[in-house]
Amino acid sequence: MSPAKRSDGVFAIVGPDTFLAEEALERLLRAAIGSDRQDSLQVVRGEEQTWSSVLDAARMRSFFATRRAVVVRGAEGLKGADDELAGYLADPTPGIALIFMAVKPDKRRTAWKSLLAKAEQVTAEPLKGQRLRARVLEELERRQLRIEPQGVEEILERVGQDLRRLMGELDKLEAFGEGQEPLSAESVAAVLGRGFARPFYLLGDALGERRAADVLALAQELMEDGEDAVKILGAMHRSLRQLRAVRALKAKKASREELAARIGLPPNMLFKLPSIAEAAGRWTDTELEAAVNALGRADRRVKRGSAASVALTEAVAEACRKREGEARSAWPTGR
Repeated sequence: MSPAKRSDGVFAIVGPDTFLAEEALERLLRAAIGSDRQDSLQVVRGEEQTWSSVLDAARMRSFFATRRAVVVRGAEGLKGADDELAGYLADPTPGIALIFMAVKPDKRRTAWKSLLAKAEQVTAEPLKGQRLRARVLEELERRQLRIEPQGVEEILERVGQDLRRLMGELDKLEAFGEGQEPLSAESVAAVLGRGFARPFYLLGDALGERRAADVLALAQELMEDGEDAVKILGAMHRSLRQLRAVRALKAKKASREELAARIGLPPNMLFKLPSIAEAAGRWTDTELEAAVNALGRADRRVKRGSAASVALTEAVAEACRKREGEARSAWPTGR
């Protein structure tokens, strides 16, 4: 629910993403009391308060401010009886924004059941997938920072879903890219440095093109950066599934849009579709099935305690090995 619909009442900001939580809090405070907060804002810690003391603070009138906000940080730590909560939720003090902030409240407790049912709730869960990408693109547009599509993927792969860190990295890119042409993936990688793992999409590209040596080199680099071998195998498996889907859909003469939707390619990455289709043409269905099986065997071996580097090496060699007896497709790539 949007926190901008009303300026007073009871609100709950729930979730572990501190960046999103603070963003939501600032929106609520701007709507409730504006920018002058000296006499209108009261902030307390949940572990130092009871439900009763928080509600008393919300009922209190001020001679100096007609509108007030009471913020309870760490609200999952509130103690004491909650008998008065239901009454307050039914009839909140006019002109008061009572804001509870909690990472993971105990929803089994009566107080939190009532609060989350009645309060205007704002979710601060980490963004993933398309939502994370959309947020990054929105931020780039706001900053008027131009980055090529693969550069955006470089950011997402290197930084992940930590929005606070991500915004810090965008600050660096903004300072570097001011007045320049759109930043390439190489420029983004140079600015961000080697503090993060290499992007997984490079691993998928190398596997799709059957460059076994490059796949192994990237996999080794990822493991040295602390990535789990099972996750690396999962990324390779996902790449092979994309190739299988493209082969099947190409045989049915699917449109470009259908292909992109089926393999989960976001709009800003449609430029990769021709290269993925070209890579799919390097494989036969038999080879893809054998490659998927090889990765599956490696996954089971790693989970049973085998040496990850050995299992990965054998799987990649087996997966990329060319097999005779089935013609490969020569597909046009410009569709």
